[in-house]
Amino acid sequence: MISPEKINQFKQLTNSGDIYASMDDEFITYQHTLVQKVLDYNNTAETPAGLQTRERLLRDMVGTYGQNLYVIPPIYANSGLSNVHFGQNVVINFNCNFVDDGDIYIGDDCMVGPGVTFATALHPISPKLRRHKLQFNHPIRLGNNIWVGANATILPGVTIGDNAVVGAGSVVTKDVAANTIVVGNPARKLRDITPDDDVFYEKGKRVPQEIQDRYL
Repeated sequence: MISPEKINQFKQLTNSGDIYASMDDEFITYQHTLVQKVLDYNNTAETPAGLQTRERLLRDMVGTYGQNLYVIPPIYANSGLSNVHFGQNVVINFNCNFVDDGDIYIGDDCMVGPGVTFATALHPISPKLRRHKLQFNHPIRLGNNIWVGANATILPGVTIGDNAVVGAGSVVTKDVAANTIVVGNPARKLRDITPDDDVFYEKGKRVPQEIQDRYL
């Protein structure tokens, strides 16, 4: 059994940005206990009892739990979501990957499509150092009301501003400004989000008046 003091040391180290030995035996043993919780979560049944169990497990796993958090299994996480911090009203679709050796912050009202990867981990370029599985981590930060499309990849150290949209399959290598749409590999700005987007939802299709009246 790993002591709370040792767990705190691990968390401080992995979130420090400093290089460390990622295959340390004691550290790997600790990670196994975290990953097992994710496996238990993924095996919950789609029944009222199973959903209650899922909620309990999720509250126990995550670093910060925001109300109305909806995470569709299966999911995968190096550190069992213990370094992931969710705001309120967040939806995470299935098959998402959290390389959460470092902290991942996801703000309020975010939607994350299926198969998205958040990767905080980095390794030295030096072949001599990399051979020993050395690692360091940089946090990922998502603001509020962000939509990340299916199979996008968010790389270490990236910050995404409020209301931004990341296109499906994009590889985000640098910060994304608020109120912008980025697409591609590497992701580049496609355009700004404008007031016209409140009126037209797709290629000239107007948002029905009753929806505008209810939601805008």
